[in-house]
Amino acid sequence: MRAIRWGGTTVLGALAFVLLGCAHLWAPKAPSLIFGPPTVQGERGEMVVSVADLPKGVGALGVTLGGITYPEAKMADIKVEGASGYVVLAQEFASGQGGFIISTISSQGISSGPIAVITFRVLDDITPGEIAFDETKIALIDVDNAPVDFDLSQPIYYAR
Repeated sequence: MRAIRWGGTTVLGALAFVLLGCAHLWAPKAPSLIFGPPTVQGERGEMVVSVADLPKGVGALGVTLGGITYPEAKMADIKVEGASGYVVLAQEFASGQGGFIISTISSQGISSGPIAVITFRVLDDITPGEIAFDETKIALIDVDNAPVDFDLSQPIYYAR
């Protein structure tokens, strides 16, 4: 009888450790800001800017000048267009660096999905590694005007 009791305790203890190891799977995901890879069709290229897992939704996104760097010899006529109800308040791209501000007037910003599209004219082949984003120059604000800590993601696949 004693061996059975000890064996049952061991099984229960092992099960508890397995469940504790999986506890992180139930934790909420960290908010993410995603700069999609450049996709090119002919002479036109674009990058989709998206968010994921923002509980209150995005109110605004600000990228100060220099927050984006790109190969000036390969990209021209760079513009930011709002998506999903977001509007561009300011943008500047020159000398291989850029920045922009987008916002929404809605009291319920989106929590996951595209918020902007960066378009450009392609002058030469571009790889995702040539376009960089400086997280220290990016601010993400929720609809309550509170800063959001986020993970910056830049997928590296490429389509031509």
